[in-house]
Amino acid sequence: MTTTTATGENLMRHYRTGANLTQAEFAAAMGMPFRSYQDIEGGKSPIRPIHVAAARWALVELASKSPLRSGFLPLEIEAIVKEAAKEKP
Repeated sequence: MTTTTATGENLMRHYRTGANLTQAEFAAAMGMPFRSYQDIEGGKSPIRPIHVAAARWALVELASKSPLRSGFLPLEIEAIVKEAAKEKP
């Protein structure tokens, strides 16, 4: 699986810009206030695991509505979704 080397607020920016979203659009998709998202991406507030989880879930949700489908997702998240979709014995 290919993964990004981005971390912290850079990871959030990586996910957001990879999806071609504004900060306001990504904050709304994550279900968080715009100002809170700005503070995280700007490094004023610490990024927590719940923020990363919300960002990843938002990308999956957005991908499900996009004509690009899984092509909308960063490679590491696309791989997780494909693995989860496999039938279990």
